[in-house]
Amino acid sequence: MDSTDREEVEGGLRHLHVMEMQTKLDLADATARVLALTEELIARGVVSMRAIEQRMDRVRAAENERTAEQATVQVAPMVDKYQVTDLPDIDCASLVPLCKGRCCRLSFPLSFQDLDEQIVRFDYAMPYLIRQGEDGYCTHSDPGARRCRVYQARPVTCRTYDCRKDARIWKDFANKVPAEDDAIPLVRIRKRPLASAGK
Repeated sequence: MDSTDREEVEGGLRHLHVMEMQTKLDLADATARVLALTEELIARGVVSMRAIEQRMDRVRAAENERTAEQATVQVAPMVDKYQVTDLPDIDCASLVPLCKGRCCRLSFPLSFQDLDEQIVRFDYAMPYLIRQGEDGYCTHSDPGARRCRVYQARPVTCRTYDCRKDARIWKDFANKVPAEDDAIPLVRIRKRPLASAGK
């Protein structure tokens, strides 16, 4: 696939994802209308609140189970990461042997700036979250030294993140006591195969 084809495919995917988010917004509006209608029916005595509450737990559990496997589209706010100033002053190089670069296990969405640069990789199953390996670390984190292999192009989230008061990273930053190894649960994204054509 040449660069032109790749740009067209990526542009098409982005358009598809934006349209999907518009559909989600429309669904949220429809949900609000249903809730308003329910309240009106209760107020008029047509249905009882007690009967609705008895059904809610069952319906909510079924809906949570249904949506848990669905992908969502997330995009970070558009901020020029190269113009961001007043960044946290943290000596990461000296702290990595202690914290093991746990911040590189956090999951977050990329911006369109990141996507346009085509340097920082995202997870296709959960667009546009930073891609993570099987070990839970960002795919750009060197497994040995835990240094960022795309440091100059790192997302704005990485640039502005301050680990010092994050209990997932440090139990006590002042005394250099890291959090427990399982403070950040590994994000396991269920990969679902694409449906075959015609099915």
